[in-house]
Amino acid sequence: MTQRVSLSISPCRNACPIKRPIQRHNVLLHYLAQGIKGNLVDEKAFLTVFDEILHINPLFGVCGYVCGLCEKYCNRKQVDSHVHVRFIERFVFDWYRDKVITGALPAYRPIKPAARIEKKIAIIGGGPAGISAAFFLAKEGYGVSLFEARSRLGGALRFIPSFRLPDEILNFAIDQVISPLGIEIHLNFRPSISSLKKEGYDAILIATGTHLPRPVPPFAQGFEEVENAIDILAAISEGRLDEKKYAGKQVVVIGGSGVAIDAARSLRRYGANAALACLESSDRTSKDGILANEEDEKGGLEEGVAFYYSRGLQNIERQNGKLLLTFSRCTSVYDLKDGQKIFNPQFDPNDLITLEADYVIFGIGQLPDRDYLQELYTDDGRIDVNPHTFQVSGQNIFMAGDVFRIGYASQAINGGKEAAESIKKYLKGKNIQEENKQKYYISLKPLPYTKENIEPKPDQKPECLPVEERLHSFALEQAGFTLDQLIAETGRCLHCGGCENCKGCVTLGFRDELCKMYIIEENCDGCGFCIDVCAVGAITLKEYNSDGLVKKIAEVDTVRCRGCGICQATCPKNGCAVTGYELDRLREQVRQALI
Repeated sequence: MTQRVSLSISPCRNACPIKRPIQRHNVLLHYLAQGIKGNLVDEKAFLTVFDEILHINPLFGVCGYVCGLCEKYCNRKQVDSHVHVRFIERFVFDWYRDKVITGALPAYRPIKPAARIEKKIAIIGGGPAGISAAFFLAKEGYGVSLFEARSRLGGALRFIPSFRLPDEILNFAIDQVISPLGIEIHLNFRPSISSLKKEGYDAILIATGTHLPRPVPPFAQGFEEVENAIDILAAISEGRLDEKKYAGKQVVVIGGSGVAIDAARSLRRYGANAALACLESSDRTSKDGILANEEDEKGGLEEGVAFYYSRGLQNIERQNGKLLLTFSRCTSVYDLKDGQKIFNPQFDPNDLITLEADYVIFGIGQLPDRDYLQELYTDDGRIDVNPHTFQVSGQNIFMAGDVFRIGYASQAINGGKEAAESIKKYLKGKNIQEENKQKYYISLKPLPYTKENIEPKPDQKPECLPVEERLHSFALEQAGFTLDQLIAETGRCLHCGGCENCKGCVTLGFRDELCKMYIIEENCDGCGFCIDVCAVGAITLKEYNSDGLVKKIAEVDTVRCRGCGICQATCPKNGCAVTGYELDRLREQVRQALI
């Protein structure tokens, strides 16, 4: 049986698909940055954090530009505003890239592959899932061939507009992962699954994504002015878009996804008057709230994109040389069943609005290429893939990324990582189903400090291009953090997870080991002084019977305990102590803090 270990991790780490130890990296970066600013530490100390994150998430630089899923769950929001984890992560990547470009550091970190294993693996699809899987397999010594149908690696990441993710950033991030490992790259080529089987690959990973647009409704078909958002973003990325086509035209984008907003914002930069209509509401706290990134939505509003929330397109007709669009109010987008959202939109047919448009752009989702995957479908029209092992039933074929489970870029990266683990176990002859059982029960704790004990600290806001400049350029819209901003923002982290999941103080040499409070039972009389001074609520009192008398004694939750020593310093009976600390030293620290 797989051992299950109870862990307490921070909400941000729990929300991160890759489970990056965000709290730990915030601690390390905060103190390293202060040391670097004070000329006490060489700035190459940042490489420690860079290398650690790289081996957790090989495309973390991309996440630093376009992710931020973890920020939605930051406990700091209960006090003022969330910690900008994305910009902290981006700082590490940008710092390294700048040093490589200026020649201060050599290109490519020394990623030493394990001894070569005589097994060859084909990965079809060079997007985030395929690149991630290639990295984790190649560094274990496996021979990896990566096949990409387009002329460049990156997959759907290439469709993200350059004002959010510049080409040079994406190119650098991919190159730093692929080049050091000798991964065999085949561009402009997508081999059939059957041909790869014949070539004798020991395992095949399909990570082809969802590059085909979802069909438009029947009433929208037959209009040459009806287009797809994903096709427009691809044309922009590849330099194929007619830059004058949309200038001065009224464009209505249908959909509330990031793709839809990216299309609307991009066309604004080509001079279009853009509007966006979506089923979702503007209330992000609602089950029907818009799912697109809040920053992207805000950017669109600033740039003049008109948003029509809770509206579903019902009809298109031609009138006076324009397209007349009729929308009804969407009263509900999802049903809730067992905590899951089931897409089942409901409309009020009596609440209608109309909009005129020169072009209608659908951004209502993408689909995988069913024709390419045809040989994998069963008689009932589905592909039998184990959701835990990523393996196609009875075959040496695995699936990852959007083709398997549609999600965000970071979820695709993690999917590639997990699929690579399954492939390694499969090739070693292990029982993947048993091996992949969940090893941890994650025990999340609430805000570790009472709000009254938390000092408000304003968040750091990177410089952003003025709206007028953004509307005439695809230049990167937001700068990254400066060193001072990094120090300030990492200092806002509340360190919500347990110490066991951080160990930053040990890594930095502040402590030899994690320190925890323990009770000296013969001295503790249950007075409760320690409870009053514990900022994280780690101490409680429990009753016990002694010689017929009910007595009290302190009890510590070692997961919540931070080993600060305040309890030991204030206990009048020497009833508790903290490992690794001397009482006189603790009392002096408290005295100095109170002066």
